[in-house]
Amino acid sequence: MLRPGSLLSRALALVLLALALLGGARLLVAPLLAAFQDNASRIEQAESLLQRYRALAEQRQAMADRLAAQEEMAASAAGYLQGPSDALAAAQLQDRVKSVIEGAGGELRSTQILPARATEADAGIRRAALRVQFAVTIEGLAETLYELESGQPYLLIDQLSVREQRTRRRRRDEPEPEASLDVSLELSGYLHAEPI
Repeated sequence: MLRPGSLLSRALALVLLALALLGGARLLVAPLLAAFQDNASRIEQAESLLQRYRALAEQRQAMADRLAAQEEMAASAAGYLQGPSDALAAAQLQDRVKSVIEGAGGELRSTQILPARATEADAGIRRAALRVQFAVTIEGLAETLYELESGQPYLLIDQLSVREQRTRRRRRDEPEPEASLDVSLELSGYLHAEPI
């Protein structure tokens, strides 16, 4: 048995005290050190993100200026129909079609304005459409289609229907009249419009 105050009992008390201190350190200090290291890595990640955000913030004004320039250039593009409203853009489209058909020697019979609608890609762009019926020769039809699709503003022919019109000769000595075509087409153009 150990006597109180003996050297062996003191050594054993010191060993027990050291074990208690190590156990306490392991229970208290180790979690604190792990939390400290975890917080240090989080701070490092946050500082890295902050540097990236600051770099992006410095580019913000330059990107906004560039976007404004691109939007201005797109708005002033010659390929779009001009007009503050759908009705005025459709009237411009009608005038263009009439001048092209008459320039090719055709006869405009009717035009019908179709409802304008926003495109799926961008709400700031609207599609104006027109249904047209006219009579023209084969050569005139080729010229009309070429002028409509290659001129400005840019127009797209969505539907095209062509039928031959028969004309009768009055006498045998008269030359065969040039074949006339009855043409029906739907074409569309695009305009910039304010979102509704």
